[in-house]
Amino acid sequence: MLRRIKNNFIVSRLRLWKFLKKRFPGVHYSKFILNYKENIHFSGYCYIGPGALWSAKGGISIGDNVIFGPQTILWSSNHDYNSQLSIPYGGPDILKAVKIESNVWIGMRTIVLPGVTIGEGAVVAAGSVVTKDVPRLAIVGGNPARIIKFRDGKEYDAMKSKNKYYLNIKYGKQ
Repeated sequence: MLRRIKNNFIVSRLRLWKFLKKRFPGVHYSKFILNYKENIHFSGYCYIGPGALWSAKGGISIGDNVIFGPQTILWSSNHDYNSQLSIPYGGPDILKAVKIESNVWIGMRTIVLPGVTIGEGAVVAAGSVVTKDVPRLAIVGGNPARIIKFRDGKEYDAMKSKNKYYLNIKYGKQ
């Protein structure tokens, strides 16, 4: 029985790899789990650290040059705890898309909950739980994630105008 489970896991990883490489050639990743892969969209280069667990049931959209640390969790659906069908929850899931804009860095073991948008150039500290939208160039951290400070907008825009994108340099897009 263990051998069958292991082989099914390997087959599903192989299918995920083929799916991502065919549809999104700029996506680089280590071992991770992605549910509802048909509901995910990548706009450009992306790195996904090992051990990530993503559920795109409600949709996930990821911009260009986005880096995810190890063991990140993106979740785009939730149960309906106000359901009249059963307790503790019931009925259809509540679907809310997650949107990660370009040039975002999400640290290790961060959890991004349904309906959240993380703005361009934002940085999310390791171990954060993101429950609300993150503004452009914000640096957030904690549980729930709160704004710590903002990146220097002039410096950010200067780097952007010179095409100084980490993943583009690392993977040879320039």
